[in-house]
Amino acid sequence: MKHKHAFILGTNIYLSNHRTISYNNGNSSAVFLTIRNFYNPQNNAPDHELIIDADINTLGDHHPVRVTGNMVQQGAADVHAVVEPNRVRLYHAGHEEPILDVYQLDPHEYHGLGSYILNEIHSQHPDPIFTIHGNFNVAGSHIYIENERLHVDHDTFANGVENAHDGVVLYTSEKVHMH
Repeated sequence: MKHKHAFILGTNIYLSNHRTISYNNGNSSAVFLTIRNFYNPQNNAPDHELIIDADINTLGDHHPVRVTGNMVQQGAADVHAVVEPNRVRLYHAGHEEPILDVYQLDPHEYHGLGSYILNEIHSQHPDPIFTIHGNFNVAGSHIYIENERLHVDHDTFANGVENAHDGVVLYTSEKVHMH
């Protein structure tokens, strides 16, 4: 059975049967986050925890950071992962805020979400639901996801709802945006 996933980026909710988030710069698309496995507390198997792959660059020095199965493969000199059963955070040395924070919400936390996000959850029944925060580069573009907004280069996105049939794809308005 295919799961419907919800990804909350700032105050935007993306619903998708796919487990990827990518960025399209107008010429090509680069997947920068893949949910390989989601946390399932009812399952006692060893692979019941949140497992991600990520492919991003740090800000400033633009060092590539590649994470496979929660393990930092590239960039380990100045990036480390903090892994919990339902959360994976990547920290750049010398920075307090994680460059990437992927958190799988527990159902009792849903009530703290915005009303239109709750409406989508109640009507579409996604499981699992992730919040994603971060401040990093992908394909030369700056992506900053904070509590209220998603920033892609000079564009800001808030309060959006998108059914992402091919996985979540982030764009900027400076590029052609075709549906």
